[in-house]
Amino acid sequence: MNNDNGRATPVNEFAKLNVPRKIGYACGDFACNMSWSLVGSYLVFFLTDIALIPGAVVGMVIFISKFWDAVNDPVIGSLADHTNTRWGRYRPWIIFAFGPMLIFNVLTFTTVPSWSATARTWWGLGMYFILVLLYTMVNVTYSAMPALMTRDTETRSSLSSYRMTGAFLAMTVLSFLTLRVVNYFGGGAKGYQYAAIFFSLLAVPFFIITCASTKEIVQIDDNKGVQAGFIKQFRTLAGNWPVIQIAIAYLAWGIIQGGMTFRLYYCTYNAHNELLYANTQTLWSIMGMAGAFSVTYLVRKVNNKGTLGGLAFSIIAIASIISYFLPIESSAAQGVYYIMQAIVGLGTGMMLGNVFGMMPDTAEYTYDKYGIYAAGFLSTFINFMLKVGQAISISGAALILDKVGYVPGSEQTDRVLFTMNFGAHMFVGICCIVAAIALFSYKLDKKTYNEIVERLRKKGMAN
Repeated sequence: MNNDNGRATPVNEFAKLNVPRKIGYACGDFACNMSWSLVGSYLVFFLTDIALIPGAVVGMVIFISKFWDAVNDPVIGSLADHTNTRWGRYRPWIIFAFGPMLIFNVLTFTTVPSWSATARTWWGLGMYFILVLLYTMVNVTYSAMPALMTRDTETRSSLSSYRMTGAFLAMTVLSFLTLRVVNYFGGGAKGYQYAAIFFSLLAVPFFIITCASTKEIVQIDDNKGVQAGFIKQFRTLAGNWPVIQIAIAYLAWGIIQGGMTFRLYYCTYNAHNELLYANTQTLWSIMGMAGAFSVTYLVRKVNNKGTLGGLAFSIIAIASIISYFLPIESSAAQGVYYIMQAIVGLGTGMMLGNVFGMMPDTAEYTYDKYGIYAAGFLSTFINFMLKVGQAISISGAALILDKVGYVPGSEQTDRVLFTMNFGAHMFVGICCIVAAIALFSYKLDKKTYNEIVERLRKKGMAN
């Protein structure tokens, strides 16, 4: 914004955004999850049981694609930090990348059974390879936007809370509808392809709402800070403990995704009830919405956001470990399983709603300590750690299933059933304990953040 003299007019960078703007921002994660959650929940099963690609090969496909995803994250973040257009730094990436991303979302869930196994494998690898790059362009810049929408730390947490409410609403829709849509269109390859088309089309208006309703108001004068390329930005990670601690939590959450990959197999083969997965995922998502939305209010009650994140991970750990010991074939145990997954969903919503709200605050911490504004790079580095965890664990899940003797559509051995149960529950609980420890030790509390912003104001680096 310019005044009559052509100079930038100072704006209130600590604006308390209204509810419509928060909902507009949240629409973006609803749309993103039409790809993210569909891939995360169903891709491995689609590749092994529908595309009939061997588990070991699927593991390698996922690993290579996730590794590629993790490597390109910091590069995209650095490029976004150096973007400067009339639409902002980060918003243009969403505007121009969401369409291609949704096209490749459909192509990733497309296979032709008559093709050779080699052709199906290369197609799966290639489509997913491109999808993860396009998803990075959309989602990591979307994650970085709150840092430029306001400097108010509680408003940032509220944005994150609304965002994750939108994400869990999308997960609820996907959990309830995916298998039903697949079966409606005849199941198999055609069913999954049409489901991907349906959810990709559903995402379009929500992306448009986000692009139209968000605005980057925080003004970063690149002449006041250090001019930094990718290498200099990477050096800001040295001793940057707030970023490192959030990254540890994200690494653990990424690894947990591999454990959660086992849940569809667990419900199908251990419980002999495929709809148990769809139903508990729907309940998990509904409770996740409640947990995410609660962060808007809970964050006002704590002096340190890390405390809330650590508590949320602890809740997930307890419910997951209890789930491991349930005799899941009995109807009573399945009733208890519903309750445990509801608690896991509540904790997950609290955790994600809170941790996403912690990320933007690290931009000011880094700006103050290193003189480099790198919200996009920091966001993508943290997401890099998430995807490293996913690359290891999701690919590892497929490899482990192949190693222990999993045979699609058949009666499974005790060894395979144990692996599915341990991976879906006990493994998740252990990883959550590690993440909780990292967040309980987080030191960037509200008092410290306010002191940092005051120093930036005195240097003329914040309004």
